Amino acid sequence: MRHHQTRLRHPARSTALLAVTVALASGAAVTLPTATATAATAATAAEVVIPAPDEYGDRAETLLSTGDNGVLHQEQGSNSYLWTNTYNSRTKSVTALDGVPRESIFTMHDTANRVAYAGTDAEGRTTITLLGMEDTSRTTVPLPTGYLHPEVHGGFILVSHAVDGGDAENPAYELRVVRGRGTSVTSDIPVRLPADATAEAEPVLLGGEGTSLLIRYRTGDTHGYGLLNGITGAVSPLPVTGTASSFRLTRDTVTWFTRDDNQGVRQVNVLPRDGSSTTPAVVPLESDSPDTEITTYVVGANVLWYEGERGPLRLVPLSGAESPRVLLARTEQALQGSGGTLVALGRDADGGRAIHHFSIDGNGLVSDLPLREVTPVKVAEGELLAVGLDRGTVRYVNNLRGVVRLHGKDIGTGLDPAAGDDLPVHGLAPTPAGRFADGGDEGLVRLVTETDDGNDVLVTGDEQGPSDGIPLPGRDGRIADISPEYVLYEAGDGNGEGDGDGDGDGDGDGRQYVVDVVRGRIVDERPAGTAAALDFSTLWTPSPDDPGKVVATDLRTGDTAAPVSLGADCTPEELQSNGTLLYWSCPDQDTAGVLDPVTGTDYPAPTDDVLLGDGFLASYTPNTSGSTIRLTRLDADGTTADLGTVTGVKYTSAADSRGVTWAVDRRAGKLAYIDTSTTVHVVAPQQSISALSVPDSAVPAGLVRGETWHPRWWLSKPAASWELTLRHGDTEVRTWTGDETRSRAGVSWDGTTSDGAQAPNGTYTWTLTATPADGTGDPVTVSGELTVSGS
Repeated sequence: MRHHQTRLRHPARSTALLAVTVALASGAAVTLPTATATAATAATAAEVVIPAPDEYGDRAETLLSTGDNGVLHQEQGSNSYLWTNTYNSRTKSVTALDGVPRESIFTMHDTANRVAYAGTDAEGRTTITLLGMEDTSRTTVPLPTGYLHPEVHGGFILVSHAVDGGDAENPAYELRVVRGRGTSVTSDIPVRLPADATAEAEPVLLGGEGTSLLIRYRTGDTHGYGLLNGITGAVSPLPVTGTASSFRLTRDTVTWFTRDDNQGVRQVNVLPRDGSSTTPAVVPLESDSPDTEITTYVVGANVLWYEGERGPLRLVPLSGAESPRVLLARTEQALQGSGGTLVALGRDADGGRAIHHFSIDGNGLVSDLPLREVTPVKVAEGELLAVGLDRGTVRYVNNLRGVVRLHGKDIGTGLDPAAGDDLPVHGLAPTPAGRFADGGDEGLVRLVTETDDGNDVLVTGDEQGPSDGIPLPGRDGRIADISPEYVLYEAGDGNGEGDGDGDGDGDGDGRQYVVDVVRGRIVDERPAGTAAALDFSTLWTPSPDDPGKVVATDLRTGDTAAPVSLGADCTPEELQSNGTLLYWSCPDQDTAGVLDPVTGTDYPAPTDDVLLGDGFLASYTPNTSGSTIRLTRLDADGTTADLGTVTGVKYTSAADSRGVTWAVDRRAGKLAYIDTSTTVHVVAPQQSISALSVPDSAVPAGLVRGETWHPRWWLSKPAASWELTLRHGDTEVRTWTGDETRSRAGVSWDGTTSDGAQAPNGTYTWTLTATPADGTGDPVTVSGELTVSGS
């Protein structure tokens, strides 16, 4: 098979290297140096920032009191009570209430937008203060001695007072209504209960509207209910029978909820206040359960109600233009307001949590005004344990409350990272570094534990458990390297179930195994401590008989190329390949370098904590107050240039920081790191990256009738699109096209033309053209021949 590779020539992209400092909220920064403008070279401030996945819960929120123009509430995270108005939904802190206990604030509605709370003056008297929310007004009323258990609505204070007529076991009380102005009592009148009624020791104030108060009292062994005129003290009894709840008083109606468990009836009783009827109308409610508590309110001519502790807020019209519907998906708390309005705390259908104000609009319909969004609050912080980066995908491992999960995000395939969709979440072992990797044709690769013998199992893509994967002869191991079809697996030192000697003695010694992930088998095995690096279907290893040299082995055929000299008389203990360059390190001899095996060009390099990217080298220096990563560009002529230093990188005590707190994309100019505040950053310090190429392929040279041609080509970096054309002489037989691919292009051909006819026997020419996804460099074209035969 003849296999040629050419590139289409497009106008060069001219860019410049800029001086940029990327300031991060966490305090970390990437500093890039100034340089002379050069073609196809640039520094960029673009980055993707991903906070550690923390756990959030509902922020504590309590509605306390309402006015015609707003609501007083208390919110977790605020040092003061808050007042949110209904005319522009703005919130302010009410510092005048600082120090007032929440239990001292009365839950009520005040048309003058005042909040009432109880206190004690210097003489030890109970005081009731009415504090203006929309102005600076303040009224403090001292209660006469013996006035107990105050309840407040608007400017009316309802109290109980012991009177003669009772005994030690059953003392007698009267109710009184007190009003004040400034610091004095201006009105103090007795409540005139019905003839058969008596006052309770503690007043029960159920609601109010204007000068009317809805109160409860005793009538023999049961309760009675009535409307109290706060000016005269007169009480008009209400026709309430049985057990009642959810009393609401508006300008037009009095309503309450009753149930008849024997009949299974749950209803709202509606009594008009204009005297047009003395018998309440009945509005049945269709609840989910006959036993749950029902809470009802009134907005205009509509009943709003919910079931249980946090049921949906439903609307049932009494009359008018409304129709039954659900207003909130979940209701936490609500306060009845004046004029048939309602303030409610709950969630809408989209899950948003907020304080809502319900009122009647100009069309007679219930309108919903969200006053204040109640954002979640962090209840547990995640801890980032590992990070990985490969061709448009960043992965990071988070430990949240002892549960370790692998998260991911698409960051795009352009020169600069761009935040995209979140990726599926997977479980991982408590020590996750080296237990996952991207870069294979089968998708994400993970190591999971076999439940029976504790050995590692290699799973790919969406596979979840050990039963789906490839069993490995070791445990507690790591993925040392990955290529489209292969994984280099290193068994855990001293923990492996098998060491390759077949005796099953479990004395794992860190041996290395090359796993063909596509075919599910181990194709090569090497002793522990052997340096090795995958480059598509090539395995780089030290020459066994020649120190200072490395050899490349074709994993498909087993063929080994001629040794390549490193220029140093040592056997490397580490190798890395990015498809073009080879990093090697001999730490015992304190020597290391980067080599272009084709041209022989070499570069100096540190001996440890190094990662090789596309045309650049990253070197990590630990520091407990914030580690650093130095970036060095590797130019084709053998020279180097400073790309800057990343500061504020999270420190780790791990022996190897790579994959723990930082990673590079070896086939792009991108770097990912975790900062000191446990946030993932993805940046692109190297913009002068390699052109798109086709470094590997598996293309059958012939097709016999009745079989299928399955050619595959592997690209050096993602392509935005590709096209494969098959010609017989000057005739175009078939054309295939594909959208973006991160690595591989391939087709299946059954030997037919585009119109379904059998293609003639003979020699065909195939041509593959791919366009780089990052927009840099020219499209790449490769071609070859295929012979069709048979009958």
